[in-house]
Amino acid sequence: MVDIKEFRKNLWSLISLLRDRTGSERAVRGVFGFIWLKMLSKKALLKESPIPVTSSPPSKRYSLLREEADYLAERYPHISFNEILVSAESICRNDSIFVDTALEYIEDAIGSIGREEMRGTACAIYDLMTKTFEETNRYGLALLPQLFIDIMVGVLDYEPEMVVYDPAFGYGRPFKCLSQRPDNRPIRIAGQEIDREICTLTKVIMEVFDVCSDGLRCGDTLGSPLHTQGYSVTQFDRVICEPPTGMRLGREELESDGYMRFIYGIPRTGEWAFIEHGISSLKKNGKLVSSVQNGALIREVPDGIIRQNLVKHDLVEAVIQLPALPSKFSPPTSSILIINRDKPETRKGSVLMVSISPELLNEERPEASVVPLALDTYARWEEVDGLSQIVSFSEMETHGFSLLPSAYIMQMPFSRETAKLIKAISRLPGIRIGEIAEVSSGADKRRFRTTTEIDGAIKVYLLKISDIENDGELNLENAETIYVRDLDEVERIRLYPDDIVLSSKGSIDKIALAREYGEGTIVAAGANLLRIRVDPARYPARALYELLKSEYGKSLLSQISTGTVIRGLSVRNVENIKVPKVDKKRFMEYSKAAEKLRKEINDLQAKIAELVKAEREQFNNLFIHDESLPLNQKKTAE
Repeated sequence: MVDIKEFRKNLWSLISLLRDRTGSERAVRGVFGFIWLKMLSKKALLKESPIPVTSSPPSKRYSLLREEADYLAERYPHISFNEILVSAESICRNDSIFVDTALEYIEDAIGSIGREEMRGTACAIYDLMTKTFEETNRYGLALLPQLFIDIMVGVLDYEPEMVVYDPAFGYGRPFKCLSQRPDNRPIRIAGQEIDREICTLTKVIMEVFDVCSDGLRCGDTLGSPLHTQGYSVTQFDRVICEPPTGMRLGREELESDGYMRFIYGIPRTGEWAFIEHGISSLKKNGKLVSSVQNGALIREVPDGIIRQNLVKHDLVEAVIQLPALPSKFSPPTSSILIINRDKPETRKGSVLMVSISPELLNEERPEASVVPLALDTYARWEEVDGLSQIVSFSEMETHGFSLLPSAYIMQMPFSRETAKLIKAISRLPGIRIGEIAEVSSGADKRRFRTTTEIDGAIKVYLLKISDIENDGELNLENAETIYVRDLDEVERIRLYPDDIVLSSKGSIDKIALAREYGEGTIVAAGANLLRIRVDPARYPARALYELLKSEYGKSLLSQISTGTVIRGLSVRNVENIKVPKVDKKRFMEYSKAAEKLRKEINDLQAKIAELVKAEREQFNNLFIHDESLPLNQKKTAE
């Protein structure tokens, strides 16, 4: 069998030599195009001995490669080998002795593969290819870790007689994963890929894995679908997809779609467009599994309309949110969406939400424990504290039809006592913050008509996140001050006593309760802050403040926060937080007891401060020799 370490060494030498001349992506594609063409040639038993590279000039190598391609074209007429030959030609004709040596090694290594070693070697080379594309920072491949593909294939419920369709198959990672199932039975695939070179290379790779690639097409899936039947797209048993990210789509083109694929809403991004296309490509008992970025699961219009319609049509079966595992690459945080046109009766009217946090994984092998945990939780279809929740449609409606599992699942902390408290609170009857309070965002000073003439102007303290102290107080000394002529300028963000101030970006757990700061003192919420004004007739403001400041509140805020590197809170998400209803009589009793305890704490802290000061003076007196001064007036040597 091929020594993969040595193979990788020569491969990287070849890529390093070529990337400066042809560009990194073109070099990698060209090299692997050459490799997979040789692999397919070997599999077809075109040649029994390697090409004598050392005795042939580079031009002869390309001629031999073209002869192999012509031979393969007769056996695989659905593959346009010219797409691969174009990128491989410059490599074969390279006159560098180092390139020639590396290619000679690759040819010798592939030529030495035996029939029984072909599949294992092909798998090793494929894995090496995906890693190479990641390490050369190409964005068309391996946006997600392989464990995503393993889970997606695991929940697909694929049977050998079915046809699985991928509308953006790239290098065919799901197809390759399906071909490695233990039963070793052939799989039937179909799909479309917009990049012709990638499409052709994937066809070759699939044939090496004994997977018929006749159902793979080259073209724009959204603009010109090629798997069609009359005025409808072809329907398949299973659809699996890793949609491209970052695509922005024109509304007019989708609204005029002749195949009626976007009936659940007109998407603006590629993710929901491919998912809707995939749903229209499902048979009546079909199933779709797709990766989707977490942002698409919580964004409002138009994504919210699409989610709402999918939920109300009872198509969403489950969503599995995976943790962001340590990696030198930084893929966006994503989840796995499972659509089922044939949901079992026991699962109708609800969605299984699964949120796998890093704390639930094996510390030594976190990645290895994700896949079995995800598959087992989905198969069991049951609620587990801190892991899974079966959510009804009515509950999803209160969350704006969010499909992000962490919005419904409370992550349990390490402390058993805190976990017990959180569980107890979460079982109490609840009410949305939006029903008891007005939530609004702060504003940057550039949004106001300020003045530099202080005389006659109104001074306003415009707060920022750093002005919120850890003890819940607002520090006005360091706050930015602006001057306005009309108080109406800042009325929308002005803070009155008992208003709650919450940081909405970065440190999302910073919170304060506004109080009276003196007559004429105007305080307002600046950028990256949220103001919560509680209706005292419906809920005690102090109770909500204490609740959000507690471990339970921090868990709630963490659940609804969004963002990958910098976490953030939106007005809508804060409004949808469900908090337990509070008995006013019990809260008054708590307030009196808490106030008494706070006073005792403050007295103790003041006493501790005095004792620390006295201890410091005793230390200073060690170095003072002026006996004429009282001890409390002696100066230090300094």
